[in-house]
Amino acid sequence: MNRTLWGGKIAIGGLVALALGLGVVIGTQAQPANSPSPLRLPGHRYDLPATKISAAQIEAHKQSMLAVKETDVAMTMVKMGGGSDANQIGVSVVLRPKDGENKYFAIHDDVAEVYYVIEGKGTMKVGGTITDWERRPVSIENGEGSRGTTAVGAKDVTISKGDMLIIPAGTPHKWESSDQFTYYVVVRADPKGVAPLLELGKAQFARPKP
Repeated sequence: MNRTLWGGKIAIGGLVALALGLGVVIGTQAQPANSPSPLRLPGHRYDLPATKISAAQIEAHKQSMLAVKETDVAMTMVKMGGGSDANQIGVSVVLRPKDGENKYFAIHDDVAEVYYVIEGKGTMKVGGTITDWERRPVSIENGEGSRGTTAVGAKDVTISKGDMLIIPAGTPHKWESSDQFTYYVVVRADPKGVAPLLELGKAQFARPKP
């Protein structure tokens, strides 16, 4: 009795294993081979140079901004590659003094931003719905967009040294306050090429008015 049952288990187990094995083989054979893609896709760039920005260059840029009391100045804007020649990516430095005031939420139509905090700590308001929406002047850093002083439902986000924050295009955002002098690098993705190209080291710093 035990031998028959044991043998039955072996037989059933063998059938299951065989069925599974056949399933794997059949499944593998049923999958069509992937067609090889061309080495170079039409309309794409494969010749764009890389751009290195050193810590020393960022610090020098910051010092130039402090000298003329600027708060947001682009370091570079270059072609990003991909399927459109309009695609661009840029880097700016933004300074936030401890007692600085910032009245407006900003909304960029096409440009997304990634912040990386180098020094300091502060609070931003992000998201929500602008209630006093108006078009703003075109920015050379982030192109066309809107602004407003109030965003219902905006959330407070604290960022400090070493933190990163991603702000999609169209999302209201506002630097609210700084616990101390704060500065961060902003990487801006510009898929429509709305901001002017800028060679690294060619930024212009306007002198303060007397």
